[in-house]
Formats: sequence, structure tokens, C-alpha cells
Amino acid sequence: MGYASPALVERVITQSLTSATQPTLTGKGNLINFGNTLDKNLITDEIMNQHINIADTFINSALSVLYKTPLKEIADLECKMAVDVDAYNGELYLISPQANVFVPGDVVVIIDGVFEEKHIVTSIMNDNTLMLDGNLNGFYSAETTRILRVRFPDPVPNTSARLAAASIYERYFGSQSTVQTSEFAKTLRNQAKIDINNILNGRAVLHGQHRIGDRFLNSNLKDRYGLRNVEGDSSRDIGEL
Repeated sequence: MGYASPALVERVITQSLTSATQPTLTGKGNLINFGNTLDKNLITDEIMNQHINIADTFINSALSVLYKTPLKEIADLECKMAVDVDAYNGELYLISPQANVFVPGDVVVIIDGVFEEKHIVTSIMNDNTLMLDGNLNGFYSAETTRILRVRFPDPVPNTSARLAAASIYERYFGSQSTVQTSEFAKTLRNQAKIDINNILNGRAVLHGQHRIGDRFLNSNLKDRYGLRNVEGDSSRDIGEL
């Protein structure tokens, strides 16, 4: 898995596609069911990961002037379980209200001593319940278990997801006469461009990453490094995507 999870890319695509309906005797029936769910026979996990890899490669090349790439995952949040969890259970019960900071697609690592598992959050049931992409393989005690959210620093995951979604949308879902200039894909790429330019110009800092600083500067200082006259300088901006 790259900077973006397949679940995050899928949510970006399906949120943009709608279904037309027609009145029926019992209510509204689907007239066109288009894009509410991805066709797994058409867009396999291999294809999804391929587009994510292409997006990640572009991000790495753009950010390599400031950071050592590829970027690394960091643990940015630690939670505690409210109750013990048995094996073959796909739910995590957290001490309320910590669950509301998660979003579908987040990666969590469940650690209890020497045992650990890695799962993707598929949905948030309420303020203290997370649904995972699979069942747990072991028993975890609420007293000794740590739950870590592991992710790449913002806004990299969303940037990768938008670039991958734009590529997949134009390849498989674009319905305009010229699919290479799909307005939805152009919007996604423009949002990704803004995110990358904010990083290149020092407006957004990727915490926890190895910085590439000037020879006589401390790259660990929490300041804009090697970014002189950044407010009026757009020379570091990337072009149209």
C-alpha cells in the first residue's frame, strides 16, 4: 500500500458519482446505477495499487528537493480500548469519544506486548466503535493493548488519493467526449497541485520526515528552511497537472 489506501481512493471516486432515479409504485427505483460502488472485476486491487504507485512517484519527485523520499509512516495518535476484544472480532471499542477522530481508510496497529496486527478502518459506528477490514486474530486486553493510528503526514494521503482517483476516473468512468480533459479529474488534480505547492513553499510542513536542509543550517529547526522570500515567490510551484 502506498501513501493512499485503496479505500481512500474509492471514497474519492464514489462520492463524485450519482444515480438517477425514476418514480415507481413502491417508491424510487434506480434508472442509472453508475459508480456507487467500484466494479471489482474491472478495477482490481492490482490496478488500484498501480495508479496509487504512479501518484506516489510523482509526489516523491516533487518533494525530493525538501524531504528524503519516499516518506515514512508515523504514529500520530494513540488510543486505549474500552473493553477486551476476542479473536475473530472485527470491531474495536475505544474509550469515548476518541473514535470520532478516525475516518474510513485510516490504518491502525493493535499492539499487546509482542503481538500486533495492522488493519484498515472501514467505518465508524459511533463515538467509540471502529469497524475494521477484517477480524482480529488474537485476544486483546483493554488494560495492556495500545491502538496506534499509523499514517503518512497530511496532506500527502489525500493528495495521492486525488491523483490516483483522477487517473482511474478518466480511464474507467469518464463520460465526456474527451475523457482526457474530464472536469472532475481536472478539479482533483488542481486540489493536489495546491497541496504540493503549499509544501514546496513552506506553508505546510511534513512533521516526522527527514528534511534536506542547507549545509550550514539545522534541518530540525521548526521554521521554513531554505525558503527565502517565500510569500511573493512562486518559482517553486509545480505547473498544471
